[in-house]
Amino acid sequence: MKLAQLITGITFSGLLIIAACSGGRDEKLTKIKDLETRLLQDSLKAKDEVAAYNLQVAYTDFAERFPQDSLAPEYLFKAANLSMSLNWGKSAIDILEKFLSIYPDHKRASEALFYKGFVYDNQLNDDAKAGECYREFLKKYPTHEFASSADASIKNLGKTDEELIREFEKMNSDTSTSASAGASADVTAK
Repeated sequence: MKLAQLITGITFSGLLIIAACSGGRDEKLTKIKDLETRLLQDSLKAKDEVAAYNLQVAYTDFAERFPQDSLAPEYLFKAANLSMSLNWGKSAIDILEKFLSIYPDHKRASEALFYKGFVYDNQLNDDAKAGECYREFLKKYPTHEFASSADASIKNLGKTDEELIREFEKMNSDTSTSASAGASADVTAK
């Protein structure tokens, strides 16, 4: 009789553990949906950094707890985007690095690598690391839709806003001069 009770107790305990684990996933998904809804509503008013932080934690916690779940890489990617949108550069880098180390072959790995360069470039002002990321991106994904942006970013690393504006104005001036010369040649030819 005691053996039957022991087996029943072990079976019941196993079922409770399984239920707790699956409930944990559902609980976390519900929490994420609630936080997303609240943040979306709050974003129509003003940014709620506490809600954003809580959502970022919920995303990363889910990914850490359920790394094999198909939602895990998507949630890590969302957490990185949330960090970038709030200029939490260091946090964004940490999450992007985690994403790239755990999911190097994910369909969003190319974007994660590009965004890593973008954050180093535009939020952390680390030209050396930004350049490394952009060059790695171009090496791995030379035909990606962000390739021309990565190339342009490399060319502009270290330049001040004033230098970029002067280069842009010069380029526009040169284009205008070429267009004017072409139009004059057309008029002269007639």
